[in-house]
Amino acid sequence: MPSRKILASHEARSMHPMPPSALGYPEALAPPSEAELCERAVQAIWHSLDEHDLVDAHVRRDLAAVLEPLIAIGLGERAQRLIKTLRMPDPIDASNLYWLTRRLLTFVPELQAAASAFSRQDGRPPPPLA
Repeated sequence: MPSRKILASHEARSMHPMPPSALGYPEALAPPSEAELCERAVQAIWHSLDEHDLVDAHVRRDLAAVLEPLIAIGLGERAQRLIKTLRMPDPIDASNLYWLTRRLLTFVPELQAAASAFSRQDGRPPPPLA
């Protein structure tokens, strides 16, 4: 029988958050900035690693979707390799899971530096590092 944690995480994944545009705020209608895309990717990576969910294909697909916009902002090749691995079918073997986990961990500081650089370009102070 699955544990409560597994059931809760499955229920949380099956529930989709309300899109920001549904909130009616003008800033919610604007596309996210490059810094926000990087920050969102950092948070998604940490969440996936904290929850040990990378073995779940659904979680990997969601994380790949978060990383996709990074291709257009200059983090392309590295993000593409991660996305390709994230989209591997189940079961993902241990060597690919190990590679993926290590690359995600090393990608986080790069994303944080990019977010800081993009924020400075926008004239805003850099966000706190996660």
